[in-house]
Amino acid sequence: MIRNARSIAAAFACLLWPALAQATRQCPPEAGEKSPLFWALGWAILGAFVLLGLAMPLLALRGSRGRRTLHRALWVLAGLAPMLGCWLLGLWIFFARFVMVC
Repeated sequence: MIRNARSIAAAFACLLWPALAQATRQCPPEAGEKSPLFWALGWAILGAFVLLGLAMPLLALRGSRGRRTLHRALWVLAGLAPMLGCWLLGLWIFFARFVMVC
């Protein structure tokens, strides 16, 4: 099993190597600096996704009012998955559209 996992990891590394090389290339000098408004928009989008993610468990807690303790705990735990999803989506948008562009 370990041998198969290593070969799968090696195959993914070979497939991702060109993408990693392109991601670390330098921007051409004529690209210039990004404006403060551009960065403000990027940080605002990231902050919105963080706040939206923080609201998910709170909404799950509010939605579970009047239920037994175990059901309430399960609802809150179920609210953690969308929270993590919102955070990861916000980070992906921030890095893909604001940080890693020329």
